[in-house]
Amino acid sequence: MKVKAGENGLRFLLFAAKPLNEPVAWGGPIVMNNEIELAKAFDELQSGDFIKD
Repeated sequence: MKVKAGENGLRFLLFAAKPLNEPVAWGGPIVMNNEIELAKAFDELQSGDFIKD
């Protein structure tokens, strides 16, 4: 891979990892393994319980 900056410079992030080979349910900013987990995550987000300590 080659990256070359222009006149104004360049910013980027590159993420690489081994595949997990798991199902993916994606809904905007939240990614879970299935639609049930995704719905629960959005319920927790709306109720303020999404982020756990």
